[in-house]
Amino acid sequence: MTDTPDSPLVDIVPKRWLCCCGGTGVDSHGQTCEHCEGLGFT
Repeated sequence: MTDTPDSPLVDIVPKRWLCCCGGTGVDSHGQTCEHCEGLGFT
């Protein structure tokens, strides 16, 4: 007999929506995007 669970654990990846900056974290002027604070995700 094997010790395997009936349902394997799966990592759940949080949904991250790209910011209006396109995920770069900077605006069109090269400054930190104020909407995502430079992270690229909202």
